[in-house]
Amino acid sequence: MTEHLAWELRQEPKCLLTAHLLVPGWTFTGMTSGGQAQKPDGAWSAQQVIDLMIQKVDNGEFYIICPDNTVTFELDVARMRWNMEDIAHGRPALSRWSEEYKGQFEEYIKKIE
Repeated sequence: MTEHLAWELRQEPKCLLTAHLLVPGWTFTGMTSGGQAQKPDGAWSAQQVIDLMIQKVDNGEFYIICPDNTVTFELDVARMRWNMEDIAHGRPALSRWSEEYKGQFEEYIKKIE
């Protein structure tokens, strides 16, 4: 829906509105802390997500994918590509986590790294 909204807004001459898709990833907040008092090293703070979102919106980027502190940008991109291939190949969602596709995913990642 957000993709379609962004496209429609771009069709309007002199439109001052934009739409962006924020994927906050692993973000530590009071709602997601699970009772933990301290943010895990891998998680982002809400402020980090906000800062990146503002930067990406200012740059006119539609997809705002927040990384976490445990994987590289390249690994994040490889995972996203694999997930899109789940759709194209009729695999189940997040197939990389299933035993049936785990080996294929590991081989795929080796080619990326």
